[in-house]
Amino acid sequence: MKQTYIKNLEQILQQNFQWHKSRIKFLSLIILAILKASTVNLSRVAVLFHNHTKVSSNYKRIQRFLRYFRFSYTLFARFIISLLPKGLKYIITLDRTNWKFGRSNINILMLAVLYKDMSIPLFWEILPKQGNSSAEERIEITERAIKLLGKENISSIVADREFIGIKWFRYLDQTGITYRMRIKSNTCIDSHKTKGKRVDKLFRSLKLYKSIVIPKKVIIYKQTVYLTGMRTKDDYLILASNERPFEAIEDYKKRWTIEKLFGHFKTKGFNFESTHLTDAEKIKKLIAIVTIAFIWSFLVGVWMSNQTPIKLKNHGRLSISYFRFGFDYLVHLIENIQLDFKLKEFNFLLNFLSCT
Repeated sequence: MKQTYIKNLEQILQQNFQWHKSRIKFLSLIILAILKASTVNLSRVAVLFHNHTKVSSNYKRIQRFLRYFRFSYTLFARFIISLLPKGLKYIITLDRTNWKFGRSNINILMLAVLYKDMSIPLFWEILPKQGNSSAEERIEITERAIKLLGKENISSIVADREFIGIKWFRYLDQTGITYRMRIKSNTCIDSHKTKGKRVDKLFRSLKLYKSIVIPKKVIIYKQTVYLTGMRTKDDYLILASNERPFEAIEDYKKRWTIEKLFGHFKTKGFNFESTHLTDAEKIKKLIAIVTIAFIWSFLVGVWMSNQTPIKLKNHGRLSISYFRFGFDYLVHLIENIQLDFKLKEFNFLLNFLSCT
């Protein structure tokens, strides 16, 4: 089997991470193996390393990397941002996903940025507990994003009903970032004239799937906010915003892209729940590796769709996601890399991992 393609991938990664050559070679091998395996089950990944080493040795090498190697996650985030077009104003999506392995609860808080109707992972933390994130955990991960992106380059931050509370809302107001936070329908208003009134009562005259902005600001969670509401079939979609409330629903609609991201990490792509890892630091490192495979697949899919447009379904959505489009093709190339013309295509697609 030709090995030049691995060397070419190593060169691309070396430009960005500047690790020791052995670490870069390992990173190249595990990215390719994860793509080909379509899973992060380490036993399966070890089988598919493109080298002449015993499977048991590959498995031990993976374990050593996850256990001992230390690196900067901010460096990873910078790498991801460098692959996106310059000059973007980012919508930040914030959400949490979890699953259970045996008696262990794997609980991940993820911050991502929107690009082409997809949330791209930027920062993540493994929470040492079940249930919702705390205000402190949200603030810490948001601060990292502000430091990396610059507040002036953040269009808004969107999140679901879990992401509420006095301390969290106060922080967002103090930073000056535009936010669209969905609040619970039974949230009570603290404003003087309407104190104790549930927010959903303000929207009870709405027709199904119609939306309005309440003209005057109200006080919830001790912050003065605009309320934008829409009546849905089962509930109300009510958003708290600090500014530009008429854009709130359109911005908030982008939140579903982080759920798509979790789907691609799980059953629709890398089968992350099959990892069987429970150690927080190992899981965090594995997410970093998978993120490289994910964004490479996604950017390849975007490029391919410009060459051969993806068909639309009746409801107007793509029949196949950009990620899946690129992912399937990369796997196909890796499996047929011994063919000269496939090798040339593979080397061309490496350009999507280069910020130059």
